[in-house]
Amino acid sequence: MNDGRKSSFAAILSKYLLLSATLLLFVGPLVWLLSTMMKTKAETYKVPPALLPEHFTFEAFERLFAVQPLMWRWIQNSFAISILVVLGAVFSSSIVAYGFSRFTTKYKDRLFAIVLMTLMIPPSIMMIPSYVLYTKLGWIDTWLPLIVPAWLGSAYYIFLFRQFFLTIPLELDEATYLDGGNRWTVYARVMMPLSKPIIITTIIFAFVNSWLDFLGPFLYIKDNLKFTLSVGLQLLIGQTSQDFPALAAGAFISIIPIGLLYLFAQRYIVEGVVLTGTKG
Repeated sequence: MNDGRKSSFAAILSKYLLLSATLLLFVGPLVWLLSTMMKTKAETYKVPPALLPEHFTFEAFERLFAVQPLMWRWIQNSFAISILVVLGAVFSSSIVAYGFSRFTTKYKDRLFAIVLMTLMIPPSIMMIPSYVLYTKLGWIDTWLPLIVPAWLGSAYYIFLFRQFFLTIPLELDEATYLDGGNRWTVYARVMMPLSKPIIITTIIFAFVNSWLDFLGPFLYIKDNLKFTLSVGLQLLIGQTSQDFPALAAGAFISIIPIGLLYLFAQRYIVEGVVLTGTKG
């Protein structure tokens, strides 16, 4: 009996030690970032470096906005693009997924398989053809290449919505038809209101992908006034390469929206992803 208790205690202890080590692995860089942005420039050059600043200060933010007055503009641009991308991803992907989950056609499963196969295409392969296409359309140095693709559907989000829609009973559709509704009524007043977890999951994934996107804005946008925050921070590195607190402050600003999203919506992420795999 004692041997069993000892082995159980050892298993629990090893589990918590592993979790603690994993937590330190992920939290460590964030703690160092917060510490750096509250230090003075002189403190960042000390050897050996100190984890905590001697004098807590937020002067790094003042220097950041003084060196780059366009910071607020870049933040606004990133929010505008990300919000439009989110709206497009939710609307277009849910519409397509509704068709795959509720319509009965001969080639529905084959078409869905083709949609999923597009996930295997490396984005780097599409880079040059996309740039040529957007150049001919006159979309270079605009936000259109960053926003329009989101309104054409995404295979991953289509898959998530489709799997979630399959968990909604067909009896609700039939009841709507008996009340005089049509397919659009089923989609707008039955499917979408019941799909809150997967909608929030898609919102978070789409927002984070757009907010952190560097390559797209870097390729298609030339005007500094139209830059997103991710591109602007890269430009900032060349301007304040020796001011580590200011760079840390810029990085902290870039992760605030993502952290808040995950903080308030993590429950819906887990629920949405779990439910997408309950029926296929």
